[in-house]
Amino acid sequence: MALRGWSHFAPDLLVTVSGDLTELADIARFRSVCTTWRDAGVDAAAAPPSQPPWLVLPSSPSPLFFNPSEDRLYRNIRLSVPAADAHRRRRRRRLSASPHGWILAVDPTDLAASLLHPFTGSVRPLPPLPAFFAETDDLAWDLSPHSLMASCGEVVLVCALDPLADSWAPVPAMPDCNVSSINYAGGDFFVFEEDACRTTIVDSITLAVTAVIPPPPQVDLPTEARVVVAGEELFLLVKSKWMYVFSDDVDFSKAFCVNHRSTSPAWQELTSIGERALFVDPLHGFAVGTAGFTNLESNTVYSVTTKEASRSSSVKYSVSAFNLQSRTSKKLACRLNELDTAQRGGAAASWIIPSVNEG
Repeated sequence: MALRGWSHFAPDLLVTVSGDLTELADIARFRSVCTTWRDAGVDAAAAPPSQPPWLVLPSSPSPLFFNPSEDRLYRNIRLSVPAADAHRRRRRRRLSASPHGWILAVDPTDLAASLLHPFTGSVRPLPPLPAFFAETDDLAWDLSPHSLMASCGEVVLVCALDPLADSWAPVPAMPDCNVSSINYAGGDFFVFEEDACRTTIVDSITLAVTAVIPPPPQVDLPTEARVVVAGEELFLLVKSKWMYVFSDDVDFSKAFCVNHRSTSPAWQELTSIGERALFVDPLHGFAVGTAGFTNLESNTVYSVTTKEASRSSSVKYSVSAFNLQSRTSKKLACRLNELDTAQRGGAAASWIIPSVNEG
């Protein structure tokens, strides 16, 4: 009986096999074999299982993607550029990810901006950022289905996405603030000012301020703070400035939770988030259910640390897991710890949730 090629497997068998794949990377590998396998995996690609977060590492000359659940680095994920900007292909764009699956790419030479989707290859051109964005490496941003909000610290701007606006416009309700991070969730932007530990909630359509959440009264202004949005819950993670003097092995000294939809929000000290994990970076914070993910620990905060390596032109990344109940941290054992990465501009490592859904 003559040998048959990979493309001649029974279609029903291929559909069954593709339906059992749980990793987005495995679905992509399956569909890359040939046209027959690609067609058989169309349902798996359209509605893949929930994926654990990946890290986007802004290395040079091209970014790296790290999948902690596989303990694998991806070096060959090509990020497209808008057709009108093809001449920028060799330039070093500054990249920062959103957990919603998109990466914001900014050219530091003229502040040309675009949204890139690394898992579908889609590109969405944006208007150039205003000139004052070139004065700092700070860039907080996130996007809703309707618009993208960005800030370089003192001014909050918005750009409509559908239809695409010609330029960026200031948010009238926030004329003066010191923004450190922006998160989008449930129809609202959550604008966080780290120096004041204050969160301002802005309606993503009307751009009206719907609430301002002040810091917990028992918190001194911290050296470092992160916010996480999860449904009606807003989490605040703080690290006291004294911990940098007496301890370097604890990620956060206190954690708090508040119902941001409440008419009288009151912070409560937090020791448990149940079967969930929080992922934080300098730009965003979000929650992921741990059920079904064997490598994710519940009641844990995952963050990424960047340290300069022996050479000033390279950095080392590591992932830290902080248990909210025991208040202890541990460094994840993974191949990321062995990697020296060339620096790429002022961008920081950021979490992204792999998805083929661009919504």
